[in-house]
Amino acid sequence: MKIARFNKDCGNSVDMNIIDGYLFDFPTNVVELQKEAADSFFTDAVTAPEEFKKRILLSTTLEGEEKERYFLVGTIAASQQLANNHINRLHNKITSHIPYITFLAAIAYYHALHAKDQKDNSIEIDYFSTMLPIWLLKKENTFGAAQKAMANRFVGDHTFHIHTPGFEKTLNVSVQESACLKEGEIARFALKKDLTLQDREDAKEYVECETVMVDIGGGSIDVVILPEGLKAANSRESFQSIEGIPYLAHIDKLRKEKFPELFTDLRAFDQFILDNYTKQKFELKNENTGESIDLTAQITSSLKDYVEILLAKLNDVAPPPANKIRKYVYSGGVAPTLEVAIMASMSEKIGEERTEKYHKVPEDSRYLNLFGLEIRSIGYLQKKQAEKKVVQS
Repeated sequence: MKIARFNKDCGNSVDMNIIDGYLFDFPTNVVELQKEAADSFFTDAVTAPEEFKKRILLSTTLEGEEKERYFLVGTIAASQQLANNHINRLHNKITSHIPYITFLAAIAYYHALHAKDQKDNSIEIDYFSTMLPIWLLKKENTFGAAQKAMANRFVGDHTFHIHTPGFEKTLNVSVQESACLKEGEIARFALKKDLTLQDREDAKEYVECETVMVDIGGGSIDVVILPEGLKAANSRESFQSIEGIPYLAHIDKLRKEKFPELFTDLRAFDQFILDNYTKQKFELKNENTGESIDLTAQITSSLKDYVEILLAKLNDVAPPPANKIRKYVYSGGVAPTLEVAIMASMSEKIGEERTEKYHKVPEDSRYLNLFGLEIRSIGYLQKKQAEKKVVQS
């Protein structure tokens, strides 16, 4: 099986992927099992790829280790006791096994869905790219050192085993080229171009102003100050991060304090908010009894409190300058959920007209980083192919 492009956003809440133009995601939950538990975990087989996606069980040998380790990934892992251990601390994606295991799981699902011959267990990937948050980039003397370390995790050969009944197989993966970009900054490509590499009409509004990319993830918030025209950030100081207020930890605290009897795990509560934020009415219906409970007041109040803290911290790291225009673009997996609260809070501070003009939550804000990776990878591979033709001629 041949894959030209594989772009991955390893979010703390949701793991998002685009493989050769096909977009899919699953919960960022990875739970390790002992071999004995793994062998007896499932009692029946699955036959459809979409069912397999909800019941991924795989094993592999991690770099530097000899013992094979077994992992549940995604939906099936979400309700396990240790599924959300990573939410209350900054998640080091360079050393954590979670991004690597979700990388394998994404390949397994894509193979199950698209391989013409399911017995073909070899997968060649021409180009893979992912990202790192700002706080991790700043841990190293240079951003390039952190990016190289992350990229090197995925380049080369990988072998893993799928144990989900009905989809048991061994897959051998070869990645020819791997790259790691900067979270937040990479989203600028998605503001400039669409997925066909055509210029976006609304990109014109960023030509004569600085743009602050505010990438709100489940675990960290990246802030990147871009020069006029959405050009690349030009100094280390243009990259900032907001720490100490992970969104997932905030809503888990709300769940435990207010709704412990209604939501037994964070994943279910997070999904409930995601399912209802567009209508801004958070009503929990009991399908068995027909009764419903309105949780709107508690949830909207909590989201507003979170946004007030976020905006105060944002003002500390990227205050609006007095002598130039600066626009703020909110992206990341949590941005759509917080849009109403962000716009309401900013309207109270600077007025509705200025808020609409200078604060933006794009329609595809949740996928802005991932689309940025996709757009960059398409352009990069097209350029590489063109250079190859010139050499051959």
